[in-house]
Amino acid sequence: MPVLRTLTALLLACALAAPAAAQLETVPMKGLGNAWVKGLQLRGNMDWEWLETYPDQVFFATRKEAARNGDVVTMWMRIEYKEARRPGPHRSVLSKDDWDCAQRRRSTAGVFFFQWNNLQDDDPEHSTNLLRNWEPIEPGTIGETLFQFACSIRPVQAVVQ
Repeated sequence: MPVLRTLTALLLACALAAPAAAQLETVPMKGLGNAWVKGLQLRGNMDWEWLETYPDQVFFATRKEAARNGDVVTMWMRIEYKEARRPGPHRSVLSKDDWDCAQRRRSTAGVFFFQWNNLQDDDPEHSTNLLRNWEPIEPGTIGETLFQFACSIRPVQAVVQ
């Protein structure tokens, strides 16, 4: 019987690991003129997952360090830009957001602005949002894609032996 429990635990662990192994290793360019996208990196400390590519920006999110408190999920998201933007100027943005899955809304807790792509900067600009507003999620937008990603995050259940 202990062998059966061990085998079951191993099979469950493999099944849970399968989606991570299927994660994209490169970022899809989606269209002509997006050669700059080839230089974007998914791996690293946060295990970024690609969500969408537009002509001048790419969106990522991560399950790492995500937390769920009832209907609210807190997670990190990242935006990479083809051209530098203000403030800064910056080419990468790292944002920590709360996503209310019941009310279909989002609130930003803090943002980091990086001078270069792939979150490269020795001293990124940082902004916190002390008086946060909740913004509704509009259907058919990248906000809805990020919302669906966030709300798909569930707490990890411990395997009982």
